[in-house]
Amino acid sequence: MTASALSDPAHEREAITADREESKYLLPRTVLASFLRAVGARLPLHRFVGQGANLLPDAEHFVTTVYFDTPTHAQLCAANADVEHNVKIRAREYYDLHCSLAELATDPSQIVRYQPWVWFEIKRRIGGRTQKQRFRMAKREVPSFFQGQHAAFREGAELDEELAGIVAYLHTLEEPLVPSCLVNYQRVAFQDASDNLRITVDLDVGFYEPPSDLWTRTQALVRGTFGPAKAVERHALIEVKRRGEQPAWLAQALASAELSATSYSKFARAGKAVHGIG
Repeated sequence: MTASALSDPAHEREAITADREESKYLLPRTVLASFLRAVGARLPLHRFVGQGANLLPDAEHFVTTVYFDTPTHAQLCAANADVEHNVKIRAREYYDLHCSLAELATDPSQIVRYQPWVWFEIKRRIGGRTQKQRFRMAKREVPSFFQGQHAAFREGAELDEELAGIVAYLHTLEEPLVPSCLVNYQRVAFQDASDNLRITVDLDVGFYEPPSDLWTRTQALVRGTFGPAKAVERHALIEVKRRGEQPAWLAQALASAELSATSYSKFARAGKAVHGIG
């Protein structure tokens, strides 16, 4: 496999993921239903429809994110020191649960749908804006990538812009990167057809130590298979990602829920829960 084949130039990622304004809110679960109704009246539900997409109906969508850091926690300390200007390196795996199939399943894995790869991201926060570089990789290749032994690091390797940017950043680090903490949550997403506004609602955000079989397991990183949570967020985490002005109806929905923007960071919260830093 060539290095350029690792990234997906037509990888169905929305334009809004690349460069956007981003704000976050912690929503009490008591007003979650009314907020979802307000958003759902204006925006359609969004789901992945690219290669390997799960087309079965009535799925619950989940995300497992692995955050990377140096052995001395340099990334975490930097993020805690400046919440508005930092860099996070993470790998994301998406999976769906079909609870309606539970009675027919002979094995728990039969109600899970997932793709055999993870999405790697470098997320830069600069004030209220975020910029993201992203590519996908088979899970079995992850260890060699972070050891600098992957095809992407070979001299003369042909890389697209996304992958090249990530490789270049890794070259600037003085320490190797290792899995630092893991975050899992259920996600409900809404997005407009123009890719200018995306609202995600993350539920039961849990923080975990990375399991020992993180990259060798053949199944998805499903909640309940990697040990007990160190902490679980009681509120729903709302993230508003937009290119352009915030619509008046959204401002009204946020005001009705009495929400104020927060600097909440899953990475920082996980670092505190898992490592006691922060």
